[in-house]
Amino acid sequence: MSAAASLQDFLVQQFETETKAFVSALEAVPEDLFAHAPQGGGHSVAWHALHIAEWTRVLVLQDFTASYGHLGWEDKEWTQKLQGPTRVTEQGGKTAVLVEVQAVFAEALRELRSLSDGALAGSAVTPFGERPLLPSLGGQLRHTAYHRGQIKLTALQLGKSRL
Repeated sequence: MSAAASLQDFLVQQFETETKAFVSALEAVPEDLFAHAPQGGGHSVAWHALHIAEWTRVLVLQDFTASYGHLGWEDKEWTQKLQGPTRVTEQGGKTAVLVEVQAVFAEALRELRSLSDGALAGSAVTPFGERPLLPSLGGQLRHTAYHRGQIKLTALQLGKSRL
């Protein structure tokens, strides 16, 4: 990236890098482990994937339709307002989950490419109220990286339980 690159260019590059790494982590998980939660608690790889896809829809795409089921905090009023029939379920299969995640990421990248540096200085609506856009997007990048690690840990836990 050149020194003259914009903040938007940097943000798009960071999202491209993280979303590719996230999808690679999903692709590495065997189909037969994808929808299973580890013994002792936790979420399935499919849940982590759909969780990130849903939060990307909320925070990047500003999609507040009642079509969520993997946001977490299901006991909270703000989550209940967003719950509804989901676009894909954990049991929908690895291919369906990957298609959903990749479609959401592609749409998010198109949205990010359309933003000006001035727009990045603005605000975003979130389930918790209005927030500065740039820190909100940065938080979603970190959130995605965290769940990429959870995917790898879950796959490792599930793989060892088969031994």
